[in-house]
Amino acid sequence: MRYAVLRPFSLLNRINRKARIALTAVAGFTILAGCVANDESESDAVSNGSQMVSTSTKLSPLNESDITGNPVKGELVCTFSAGRSTFFYVAGNVATKGNSEGILKFGDQVMKVHAPGGFDSMQHGTLFKGERVVAEVKLKEKADQPEKAGADGAASFPAATLTYIRNDSSMRALEGNWECGP
Repeated sequence: MRYAVLRPFSLLNRINRKARIALTAVAGFTILAGCVANDESESDAVSNGSQMVSTSTKLSPLNESDITGNPVKGELVCTFSAGRSTFFYVAGNVATKGNSEGILKFGDQVMKVHAPGGFDSMQHGTLFKGERVVAEVKLKEKADQPEKAGADGAASFPAATLTYIRNDSSMRALEGNWECGP
């Protein structure tokens, strides 16, 4: 029965000292490598489910799902568009000192901004601030009065500039139209 018992430590005593150190180091690195591989697979599982943050500093056009998925509070709306694309969507209440709220899109990330003064303030362009983004709508010099007012009360200014800066990057500007109304 004496030979049936496994004694691993007695085997180590038969190996010389340098070989024991090397064997211990290899075993330690093997265990450590297994732990690191498990940590990487867990972090991949977490990052795949988490929301990606866009680092783009260029505006992307808003689509219908962006607007409905990120509701803004207010009874009247202003939009900044260039061509057929809407880049800025803002809503506010009339005759209030409360904030107007808006959304911009960078890459796939929609960001909210706000400005004091409600609809009355934003109708003629104003400065909007949000987390890591600042946007300003300026009407062109000849755009003091709306180009047209529709039957529904919507006002379209012929030309405006949307200037914005994100994440301490360079300032960018986009030429387009600023339309406000119900």
